Amino acid sequence: MRYKVTVSYDGTNYHGFQKQKNAHTIEAEINAALFKIHKHDIKIVASGRTDKGVHALGQVFHFDSNLEITANQFKRALNSHLPKDIRILEVSLVSGDFNARHSAIKKTYKYVINKEYDLFNRNHEFYYPYKLDIELLEKALKKFIGTHDFFGFAGYVKDKPTIKEIYEAYLIVDGSKIILIFTGNGFLKYMVRKMVGTLLDIATNKKDINVIDEIFKTKDRNLSGKTINPEGLYLVKVYY
Repeated sequence: MRYKVTVSYDGTNYHGFQKQKNAHTIEAEINAALFKIHKHDIKIVASGRTDKGVHALGQVFHFDSNLEITANQFKRALNSHLPKDIRILEVSLVSGDFNARHSAIKKTYKYVINKEYDLFNRNHEFYYPYKLDIELLEKALKKFIGTHDFFGFAGYVKDKPTIKEIYEAYLIVDGSKIILIFTGNGFLKYMVRKMVGTLLDIATNKKDINVIDEIFKTKDRNLSGKTINPEGLYLVKVYY
């Protein structure tokens, strides 16, 4: 039987989602919890990976199991074996052809910026005290909407399609916080963080707004902003 699992986690103390040799990861913790339940290794397949320090409100993975327990019992059992910074939100029984990675049709990410330093949220938002042109930022965000080649906004990519479609790109101002929201059919490694780095350069007049079009045209990574810090980034939701 195949189970779909929605998980939330604080990525602060982890070296990303994907299991790695000699590194503390989210996947390793989930694998360990499943091992305690099954008494043998269980493979999981996630919708994608998140990098070191990145958080998730709704990451999704699937696994197969022959144990005769309910989905809700799996949820309780997993949470009892997982650390407090990883929480299973939902477990549901799905058809055998469901694939957490390949069945996904779109994802939403958000990036949280705070112009005021918040000691207790320093690992969950990016502190950026500089003056931002919000109107210019909104205009720049709209340039990402549509189908583009995001090679120039990605980290190292090998044998992966770099043409992606962004359905939504907008911001919310909440007091001293600026929340950037992106929904698309796929995201490359560091893509959102490099997009945000470029947007901040535009909103502080370090770069011209037309640099976004130039990066799409030339695929030149050197024209984009820096890969911004991971702590403000959240995988919000995976859609199926």
